[in-house]
Amino acid sequence: MVIHRRKLLAAAVAAAAGAAVLVKCNQFPWLKGSAIAPAPGSDGLKLAQPALGKKPNILLIAIDDLNDWVGYMGTHPGVHTPNIDRLREQSYSFNRAYSSVPVCIGSRASVMWGLRPETTNVNDDEDSVAYGELLKSRELRPLPLFFSEAGYETISTGKIFHWAMGTRRFWDVFQPYKDSPVTFGDHDTLFDYGLMAPGEVHADQIAANFAIDQLNMARSQPWFMAIGLFQPHVPWRLPQWAFDLHPLDQVVLPEVRADDLDDIPPDGVLLANKPIANFNGTEITQNELVMRSGLWSEHVQAYLAAISHTDAMIGQILDALDASPYADNTAVVLWSDHGYHLGEKLHWRKMALWEHATRVPLLIRAPGMVEAGGEFDLPVSLLDLAPTLTDIAGIPQPAQFEGASLLGITPEIAANRPAEMRWGDAVSTRVGKWRWTRYPDGGEELYDLSTDPREYNNLLGKTGKHEGGLATLK
Repeated sequence: MVIHRRKLLAAAVAAAAGAAVLVKCNQFPWLKGSAIAPAPGSDGLKLAQPALGKKPNILLIAIDDLNDWVGYMGTHPGVHTPNIDRLREQSYSFNRAYSSVPVCIGSRASVMWGLRPETTNVNDDEDSVAYGELLKSRELRPLPLFFSEAGYETISTGKIFHWAMGTRRFWDVFQPYKDSPVTFGDHDTLFDYGLMAPGEVHADQIAANFAIDQLNMARSQPWFMAIGLFQPHVPWRLPQWAFDLHPLDQVVLPEVRADDLDDIPPDGVLLANKPIANFNGTEITQNELVMRSGLWSEHVQAYLAAISHTDAMIGQILDALDASPYADNTAVVLWSDHGYHLGEKLHWRKMALWEHATRVPLLIRAPGMVEAGGEFDLPVSLLDLAPTLTDIAGIPQPAQFEGASLLGITPEIAANRPAEMRWGDAVSTRVGKWRWTRYPDGGEELYDLSTDPREYNNLLGKTGKHEGGLATLK
């Protein structure tokens, strides 16, 4: 059932005045099954799109757990993302975009309220109480409410906020969805992957169907539509075609050095070793679980397949938008909440302060505002996403936001606005070619990513300190 907040409010007002108002709920007569083939890339790229109007529609596509394994980013062989790559050709790419917190709850709190993790108090994976307080706050308000007040109709389904619970009141049109299940599979690695159950419709297909349905509706006001796609978040349960795109014998494993943690301070090693499982009284790291299983290739294959499934959903949504009356007056923004490790740094999942856990794709298609095919190669933060979205819409910048719009950013501005990431009391800063990380135990890491993109060589060693602060790194 799709919930229309404004229609329900209008119905209540009319009922109070003695008028009868009929409120209809959307139906889904054509839910597509997940056994379909991926949407193909379009050959009809518009090279000269008209500039957006004064109050353009905005389509926001949020992806969960997608690192930089995207075709256009060129970081890993064998990825299959033709639809994201097509969008990149039409968009301005922020090639070095970073999450504020390398975990779903913290990143989404920062993005959806436009606040630093120090303000939200949601800066690791154990801050659900602080996140709940944020949801209930009357002073701090989430992004869609600013669009509503500016005359936009707000529409959503899928994982945009961290939880589905308690968020429908933020949207005018909202399709409830189920949060991704917590399952651990039967591979003894704590990862659940494999084929979907026969007849099951993938949750991301349901979200894509909703988006397509909404794009086919006539609307009398500008809209802000946020669609959340949960893969490649686990579990990696997918239709066969997604795995077929990545034959196991063609899967390329990440490059990993066995001694990669030898120059890392103790707090950094603790992060690398997490999560730690307890099997019959023996502690074992996530990396050790996967390596002893002999299923490393299968895990990488499943992650790649999950990326390709999400790419196919994005293709369906973009095709529907481009065929709709809204095509020439809609900005498209695509982002991921954080990155993901698949063995690099002897680490798995997110929850670390290296490139693999923090770097994400960020694309903006907004003709007349940003250059199609253009790019920005210096670090930027997802903290700036909320003010960028309101800037695209022409909404005066809310005083609440602690970031700044990325529209019109220059190298000089970026040098004075480094991208900062936090995990608990640890902080990592990306500025220019540098990554500088400081841990609570006093340990530090410093990498020159222009010569060491895989962060193999901590220039400070296990115990060194960087003197001079950020001023010497610009």
